[in-house]
Amino acid sequence: MSITKLLSKKLDRILFTTPSHNQKPFFNKEFENFYKVDYSEIEGFDNLQEPKTSILMAQGKVSDILKTKQTFFVVQGATTAMLSAMKAIISPGEKVLVARNCHKSVFNGLLLTAGLVDWIMPETDPDWGIYTHIDPNKLEQTLELNHYKAFILTSPTYEGINSDIEQIAQICKNHDTYLIVDEAHGSLYNFSPDLPKTAIEQGADISINSLHKTAGALNQCALLNISNTIKNIDIEIFQKSLNIFQTTSPSYPLLENIENTIAYLNSNQGALELSNLMENIEKIKPELERFGIEFYKAPNHDKTKILLKKEGISGNDLSDTLFEKFNIEDELNNSLSCLFLTGIGTTRQKLDKLKTALKKVPTNPSYKPQSVEFQPHPLVKVQPVATFNRDYIYVNKNDSLLKISNKLIMPYPPGFGVLYPGEAIQMWHLDYLGNNVQIMR
Repeated sequence: MSITKLLSKKLDRILFTTPSHNQKPFFNKEFENFYKVDYSEIEGFDNLQEPKTSILMAQGKVSDILKTKQTFFVVQGATTAMLSAMKAIISPGEKVLVARNCHKSVFNGLLLTAGLVDWIMPETDPDWGIYTHIDPNKLEQTLELNHYKAFILTSPTYEGINSDIEQIAQICKNHDTYLIVDEAHGSLYNFSPDLPKTAIEQGADISINSLHKTAGALNQCALLNISNTIKNIDIEIFQKSLNIFQTTSPSYPLLENIENTIAYLNSNQGALELSNLMENIEKIKPELERFGIEFYKAPNHDKTKILLKKEGISGNDLSDTLFEKFNIEDELNNSLSCLFLTGIGTTRQKLDKLKTALKKVPTNPSYKPQSVEFQPHPLVKVQPVATFNRDYIYVNKNDSLLKISNKLIMPYPPGFGVLYPGEAIQMWHLDYLGNNVQIMR
């Protein structure tokens, strides 16, 4: 029996169990339907920490759709999926190579696993002010110099740029290195021929999807995917790792939402909705290009990520104007460009409102774009595992050069860090720091 069918059955029971709300809201009446199916692990409802019936069946169906060896449901977001993947693969003292444009959960995973990190920098696009892909040649040179238990990278990036996972996966296999792909923003890739291939299809050992970002699920719905080709590891270690980080009181409405999200995307209706989304995005571009709008274009780019810039105005000012005058909020911006995320719920009407607003934004003919400076290669002086309980002092910014940071500096969540604990403060970092800087004692 599926999770949906299980929750739709009327229970003729008197429950003296958690949760205490007895499937009825005492406040927030608008959530009444959510309360009705919010059960704990009562008799017959299976258990996410050791699934044997409905949850096991639901995960199996999703695994078949995604063509994985096993897919695990995660109700605490891609963060928990990443921590669990890292715990399953990495033992204390083992070296890990990480692409710098990673989510902060990867750094937290290094804290928890006691893995020793080396960083590899992604390529950049100065015309757009963004980080792009991982160069396979640079990766191969790095792996030839050191052995790493795992390589962790983000693909697609926030802006929808995909690395050549097929080539990267082969390089990792040649060097006995597990490949973990943070594919949080690529949850639609299984369901549209107009989108790139998934990381698993291209040979990654592990991938992580965040279903709320583009696939239409509720916040915190995520998947941990294990490849059919993964070698030399017991699949049960992933369940054990998830059981460390994931709550023992999982939300059954979220579990049902994961099951239904994948079922919808895999249906004819879901395929049509995705096809319409792609078509609607492409329809707004020609008209906007006549108004000085330029769209980011690159091979293997995710079309659902609309990265654009407008002639005669900075990306930051464009973002501010859209928010203040048209009540439109972008996901991310820099001095050159703005990023607008779309997904399964993005309607033609919503895109048309963006199109109308972009045409109306005033510009300055004398405006000259300012370049974006990219961060330098980090200087790791203290490994993450040794930074957590370190004593610290505050110093004036002017006295902080080459001191060791004791604080994570991250310009926006959930972007990647500018400076992590244990790294030396370089001249470039000083522009990001306030008057007082927290350094290790």
